[in-house]
Amino acid sequence: MLALEHAIEATLARIFGPQSHEYRQLQIAAQLDARQTTTRHLPYLDEVREAVQQNSARALALLKQAVSLMKEQSGVGGRASADRAIRAYANLDLHPEIAQAASDLYRDGHYANSIEDAVKALNALVRLRSGVELDGTALMQKVLSPNAPVLRFNDLADQSDRDEQLGFMMMFAGAVAGLRNPRAHKLIKDDPERALEFIAFVSLLAKLLDGAKKTPKPATS
Repeated sequence: MLALEHAIEATLARIFGPQSHEYRQLQIAAQLDARQTTTRHLPYLDEVREAVQQNSARALALLKQAVSLMKEQSGVGGRASADRAIRAYANLDLHPEIAQAASDLYRDGHYANSIEDAVKALNALVRLRSGVELDGTALMQKVLSPNAPVLRFNDLADQSDRDEQLGFMMMFAGAVAGLRNPRAHKLIKDDPERALEFIAFVSLLAKLLDGAKKTPKPATS
């Protein structure tokens, strides 16, 4: 019992510091010995057992309080992380079409749906800008291919330009295949922080699309 008391006290001192208010407040959690519960002699074993149980329950409650305090201070708690993500979302400069598709769902806590609808909006933008009536991966590969693209992100003047075009095409196709399609076909539970990151990524793609140019059709003789 004495070894456990010392271990608890040493742990509290190491975490909070021996001179801290938290340490003084929680130090009583180390007092497990039944003799500390009363000034009179405890002649019966059942009284000793009951006193130890009471002290242990008190110590456990105090230690749980310490854990909660550390989580709150470090932001480890799930609620704290979620609250930070939700506040951060409100400050995002999202593409208008992506914000319109996703923001109400995100604010209402429908995180998977907000991601899915953000990618649906991106898919619709690519169709609108290109005039190509395809969908999903096939649409992105047709419209953004480095070989005769319908929409291009640069002049395709050299290999570096073609590599950039290919990379962006893969990002757009990946957004459809990796973000939209799984959420359209099965139940996925997304947290607010992950949803924020995915939606911001989709918004970035939409902004890139705004800067893309339509490739002129070759002149016919």
